[in-house]
Amino acid sequence: MSLRTVCTELLGIQGWEVVPDGVRIEGERVVVAIRRRAGRGYRCGRCGTGVLFAYDHEPVRQIRDLPLWGRPCWLEVQLARVDCPCCGVTVEAVEWVEPYARQTLRYERYLAQLCGIMPVLDVAELEGVDKNTVYRVDRKWLARRAELRESRPVRHLGIDEIAIKKRHRYATVFYDLDRREVLGLVQHRSQRAPSRFFRRWGKEQCRAVEAVCMDLWRPYLNSVRRYCRQAVVVFDKFHVYRYLAEAIEQVRRYEQAVADAPTGALIKGTRWLWLKAWRRLRGKKRYTLAAVMKLNRRLQRAYLLKEDFEAFSACADAEDGGQFLKGWLRRCQSSGLEPFRKLAHRIRRWAEGILAYFTHRLTNSMAEGINNKIKVLKRRSDGFHDEGYFFLKILHATGALPPLQLVGHPLF
Repeated sequence: MSLRTVCTELLGIQGWEVVPDGVRIEGERVVVAIRRRAGRGYRCGRCGTGVLFAYDHEPVRQIRDLPLWGRPCWLEVQLARVDCPCCGVTVEAVEWVEPYARQTLRYERYLAQLCGIMPVLDVAELEGVDKNTVYRVDRKWLARRAELRESRPVRHLGIDEIAIKKRHRYATVFYDLDRREVLGLVQHRSQRAPSRFFRRWGKEQCRAVEAVCMDLWRPYLNSVRRYCRQAVVVFDKFHVYRYLAEAIEQVRRYEQAVADAPTGALIKGTRWLWLKAWRRLRGKKRYTLAAVMKLNRRLQRAYLLKEDFEAFSACADAEDGGQFLKGWLRRCQSSGLEPFRKLAHRIRRWAEGILAYFTHRLTNSMAEGINNKIKVLKRRSDGFHDEGYFFLKILHATGALPPLQLVGHPLF
């Protein structure tokens, strides 16, 4: 077997061959000159219509390909132009490169695979490619993968928010709680944000939703009631605990501010002790908390209310939970603690959705794990200026996109 035949086999592009003496080394890179095999027709680069003869040829150009023997590789080719009866004169279509592209499709896939495990800047430095080129390639292939996502019925939908930028810039994330994957993201957390998602999602998908788990946030509730009317709203119990933690922290800060110097010094720095369950405190921490409660009865009442609420999750059903909640809210109202009075008012207003937890047993706990992945993605890439690209990267990082191998060229 001749060297030229071996190089053509290694090239691996059907219908194309390496020209005689077509492999040369230029510095640190390898250049391989190739040409179309004789006797093969052409296809229009716009519509794919077959054409027998070439109109003329473009100037010779080099197209970046996969590395060869550890060296950067370029394919040197002269593509034909065809006179298509539908589109006029245009560049021929070839299966291994898009019209006017400077990289082969397999090299673009290679870059996209690298971007799945490395930041764009690192990929650009590793391959010696401009960072904007790597960004465009990665975004293009992520978008193509997003277009191939199957639309499957969702029974249990989760809605949560994530911070995408400083200064309270948020996005709303939608989850399939059964399959534990991201369905989509939209900018902002106003009522228009989930409404945009539901309109794109379609009426059939909205009708399939049986329950929606979300934060105690009025804009989300209004949008869900409008588009998923038959779905039961379940308020995430972990957000209720968060509001409880905020209430006890407000009491602690106020008591620290008005206390005398020795008591204030003792209260200072105990923020996380008040959020822990008494059974999990050991040694010095338990002693410190007991000493503060002995000196400050208001903090003692706040902590006991927090500890009592732990029994809410242990209730057997919605009826037991409702009875417990009624008594606990009365104690909050009579506690003399303004943050707990406000909390009682808020919980009473959302009680129906909170008690729906005992029927469907849904939480957004899996969303918190996905949010951690999103934070890691932001830190690794040092932020994103293109929010659309950021959303596509989130879908990739959370496993919501089809494999890259399933994506083909749109013409073929």
